[in-house]
Amino acid sequence: MRSPKQSLRQMQTRKFEFDGHHQNDSLLIGNFGDVEFTVRGTFDLSGMIYSRKTVEFTVMGSGMIRFHGVCKKIVIHLVKGDCLLDFSRLTSKEVCCVSLRDNSRTMVGPTKVITRANLQDQAVFQYSGTPRLQSYSVAGRSRIEFVQDFV
Repeated sequence: MRSPKQSLRQMQTRKFEFDGHHQNDSLLIGNFGDVEFTVRGTFDLSGMIYSRKTVEFTVMGSGMIRFHGVCKKIVIHLVKGDCLLDFSRLTSKEVCCVSLRDNSRTMVGPTKVITRANLQDQAVFQYSGTPRLQSYSVAGRSRIEFVQDFV
C-alpha cells in the first residue's frame, strides 16, 4: 500500500519553463510523471524524452525545439510565432494539437492516433507513419501534410 506522500508526489506535474533567450541541447525529460513544458521568447532547445506519461507543450516566440525518444502522449496546447517543433524522431501513442498558429511548423513522428489538430494562419503540421486522424480543423493558409520519411 502506498503512503499519502508517495501518492502526492506521483500526482504532481513537473514544470519546465524557459522565458527570454535560451539555447540548450541537452534537455532530458524522464519518467517522473506528467510534464508541462513552456517556452516564451527566442529559443534553440533540444534533447530526449523518455516518459510513460503525458508531456504538454506551450510555445510562444521564435526558434526551434527538437526532441527524440519515447512518450505515451504529447499534448501541444499552443504554438504561436515563427517556430519549429521537431518531434519527427519521437515515438508516441497519442498526439493532440489544440492550437497551432502563425508561421509555426510542427513535425510529429510515429504515433498511433492524432486525436486533434487545429491549425490557423500559415501553420504547417507534418506527420509520418499511419496514424488515425480523429479530429482536425484547418483555417487560413494552414495545412496538414503527410511525409513519407523525415530527412
